[in-house]
Amino acid sequence: MNNTIIYYFTGTGNSLSIAKKIAENTNAELIGIPHALKNQQPIPKDASVGIVYPLYAGGLPNMVVRFLKTVNLSNAGYLFFVATEGGKMGAPTAQATRLSKAAGHTLDASWWIQMPDNYIPLSAPPQTPEQKKMYDAARKKADVIIEAVKNREKHIEGMGFAGKLFGFAYGPFIKHIAESDKKFTISANCSECGICAEVCPADNIIVGKHGNHEWHHKCEGCLACLHFCPEEAINIGKKTELRPRYRHPTVSVSDMKQQKGE
Repeated sequence: MNNTIIYYFTGTGNSLSIAKKIAENTNAELIGIPHALKNQQPIPKDASVGIVYPLYAGGLPNMVVRFLKTVNLSNAGYLFFVATEGGKMGAPTAQATRLSKAAGHTLDASWWIQMPDNYIPLSAPPQTPEQKKMYDAARKKADVIIEAVKNREKHIEGMGFAGKLFGFAYGPFIKHIAESDKKFTISANCSECGICAEVCPADNIIVGKHGNHEWHHKCEGCLACLHFCPEEAINIGKKTELRPRYRHPTVSVSDMKQQKGE
């Protein structure tokens, strides 16, 4: 089988769990996009290359876009994208196609997989029974993707009607995402453990005394800091104070640090 490399970006572990499953069944090398941006290596000749990422307001996360604008994909023999998302909007194939072409390779395949929604400023995560149903369905779809990747099948899943409508929010959302950390508040529950800084894929946080953290306004909007905080001390407004946190049950703080190469 040809070399396979899977690049991933994750905030609460949904995308990492899918990337891991595909990698384990295709003997792929798994590389976090935050690490790849700092330590970019050439793509081996004729390698299969995968990009696994969460859907952000109908599009690609900023960090994934930056990666695709710097990587050279001309050596790749097969290129596929997999989006994870809380809804059923589909995959931003038009955007992925443009970025792939500019990076040197035509997009060969694109899929999306529904996972538990983790954007708690808008709504609470689904209850545990619903999460389990989603995990089961996600594993089944991942099995289909694995076989397609092994055989280098052409397959394109695009945006549905709702996804296309919601996609109009992507531009304004991404334009202001870096400074979205201005909305974070830290309660007196903060223990200064530093986990928020450890899991942040953008190295955007410096932990301070008494919850006086420094935010460098290069936020990715992934909410890893909020969801992984063991004291639930980080919030965005009053609504998140009342909502449960979420992270994929198989993903740890150590996994999040590994995404950055640590």
